[in-house]
Amino acid sequence: MKNYLTILLLLFSVSLFAQQKGAGPLPKSEFQNPKSATFAVVVGISDYQDPTIPDLRFADRDAQAFANFLRSPAGGALDEDHLKVLINEEATAGKVAANLYWLMDECKEGDQAIIYFSGHGDAEDRFKRQPGFLLCWDAPAKVYLAGGVIDLRLLQDVISSLSLDTKARVLVVTDACRSGKLSGSDYGGAQVTAASLQKQFANEIKILSCQPDEYSIEGKQWGGGRGAFSYHLLDGLYGMADGNADGVVDLKEIGRYLEDKVAQEVAPEHQNPMTIGSRTEKLTDVFPELLAELKEGRKGQLQLFTPTDSRGIEAEVLARADSNVVEMYRAFQVALAEKHFLGPERACADYYFGILSQEPQLERLHSSMRRNYAAALQDDAQQLLNLMLKGGFTARILKGTVLEYSQFPAYLEKAAELLGPENYMYPILRAREYFFKGYLTEDLKESKNYLLKALEWQPDMPHAYAFMIRSFRENQGDKENQDSILYYFNKATELVPSWSYPYIILGNSYYLKRKYAKAEEILEQAVSLDPNHQYLKFVLAAIYAAQKKYELAEPMFEEVLASMSPDICFPCAQSMLAAIYRNTGHPDKAIKYLEEKMQLDSTNGMYFNSLGWNYFLAGRYEEAAQKFQHIISIDSQFVTAYNNLGLLYAKTGKYSESEKYLSRANELSPKNAVTHIYCAVLYSIRQQTDKAFEYLELGLKYGYNNPPDDIDINEYPELAPLREQKERWDALMKEYFPDH
Repeated sequence: MKNYLTILLLLFSVSLFAQQKGAGPLPKSEFQNPKSATFAVVVGISDYQDPTIPDLRFADRDAQAFANFLRSPAGGALDEDHLKVLINEEATAGKVAANLYWLMDECKEGDQAIIYFSGHGDAEDRFKRQPGFLLCWDAPAKVYLAGGVIDLRLLQDVISSLSLDTKARVLVVTDACRSGKLSGSDYGGAQVTAASLQKQFANEIKILSCQPDEYSIEGKQWGGGRGAFSYHLLDGLYGMADGNADGVVDLKEIGRYLEDKVAQEVAPEHQNPMTIGSRTEKLTDVFPELLAELKEGRKGQLQLFTPTDSRGIEAEVLARADSNVVEMYRAFQVALAEKHFLGPERACADYYFGILSQEPQLERLHSSMRRNYAAALQDDAQQLLNLMLKGGFTARILKGTVLEYSQFPAYLEKAAELLGPENYMYPILRAREYFFKGYLTEDLKESKNYLLKALEWQPDMPHAYAFMIRSFRENQGDKENQDSILYYFNKATELVPSWSYPYIILGNSYYLKRKYAKAEEILEQAVSLDPNHQYLKFVLAAIYAAQKKYELAEPMFEEVLASMSPDICFPCAQSMLAAIYRNTGHPDKAIKYLEEKMQLDSTNGMYFNSLGWNYFLAGRYEEAAQKFQHIISIDSQFVTAYNNLGLLYAKTGKYSESEKYLSRANELSPKNAVTHIYCAVLYSIRQQTDKAFEYLELGLKYGYNNPPDDIDINEYPELAPLREQKERWDALMKEYFPDH
């Protein structure tokens, strides 16, 4: 939670600035004249000088954002002669006061004055009827009469002087946040300050961030780290609040916009902004080009849900709680930080939350605990979705595994349960839950059903549309399936026009069907749109390699790998590059390359498998067998290692050993195409041709329908006895390779 008091004073429409930077005029009132000017002071303090005053997270960023708004055409295009910005150590009480007096000196009748203060607000515990203070950077802790503060009576005198004496138009916007162990915390000193600011004086309009008994919330989901109120206030003023699309934002519209956006997005915590004054008062004109730029910048962004900061309130509550309750609360926080969400039993976040959420001593923390637990549960999934949108290399790509994603559906389901069906994030979390179920399964029909369920919950989810392309790859030649593929591809790219993943999935889908020319066309089109996209180049290089276009594949693989940090393991790409070295007549270079890369991750079976395979092809059978055996010792489920041992022993005449390992591979993965091809090799060597044909047909069947293992049966001369039965062989080839 933001622990500061932000006063945004005197925001005005750009069209009032008739002589300022070419802005258009409003209809004249008794407070306007054609020579009106705008002057502003913006103050933001996150880092206080006194170490006992709690520092804030985003007060300075909110102030900078507001200053940038004032510098824009929508905010009046104020220059340095009209805008003073004081951030952190610059915002001493002396400088703030001097700039308030500067406003009074500069403003004339009909002018506009803007004061923005973002920082702590509090009252002295000795003077409970004192209206409160704004704490400047050099404020002393708790002894505010000693200086370093702006007395609210002085501030109101400034406002009254501007609005009543000078006859300037005044709009006051207050962001009052009351978390933090300050002088008046025990009796609500910051609430006293906020209540004082809610009083209305002549010629003033006020916008308040929340009700007196609420907290103002901040988090990273708003602009990478902002207050929810400040973030949506600026969005609204840029034109997002223009509900009737008349090109003007008035007080009623900004009020409705803030009430809807802020209250919704901080849930389950409570924050309800208020507006005071004439509801029809015009605040700002909408600049269509700026609004369009804002909307374009948000296009394709995922809805974020992040924890909020409640350290100040937390300190107050825990100071009064029993030691056992405090100890369990700390254990809950540790469990969240270490991501022990649903286990182990009686020592996980879920266990602690179940008890603490019923604890009356922590009632003020219950909402933030619930939100922060839900946010922690979905954070890693959010990061992965973001990485996909950026076209980055996921662990599934780099490591060839989805193991670390396996808990995402359960975490997302729990997060949705915590927030409840009324929360705005509930359908989004359910959509993500089903998306990851579809993403994690290799069963295409099951994946399709999960992804469709995700789209029921969130019809505009780009990830679900993109991965739906994968669901139709089995019968890609059918017109109905082809139409579906193009439909989902177009939906994904419409939602996020520059997104690479739809191209990658579509291209990879053709690649796995061995329709290399089509795959190459799609990926080359994507690379032409984004020449610096390394993931796209990796997939395209794999397609080149599959077609033996090594002269294209080799430099592209090398470029992709060179673009990554040297300590990043990418076994798939590195193994493909080693295979190119081998296939272009440099087997020693391939082995040396893999031996070097294996040092990056000695626990990754893919490295040992690639190195073992190169030893195998070089006739170094004993070393190859050692590598494959080592894989099994660290991962007893690594099917490829069993397959490779089975083939190795078949070729070296150890038939019983070959049968043992291939049988185990078949138990682990009954539809693995390579297992059945290697069985065909074994039985062909042993002159059991009928049995060999039986396994060969199964291998081609599984390889055709589930083709992650690209098989070239011409690489196995041991199948020669089967080729001699020409009629039977040709019939099999015609069935599974009709295009060849």
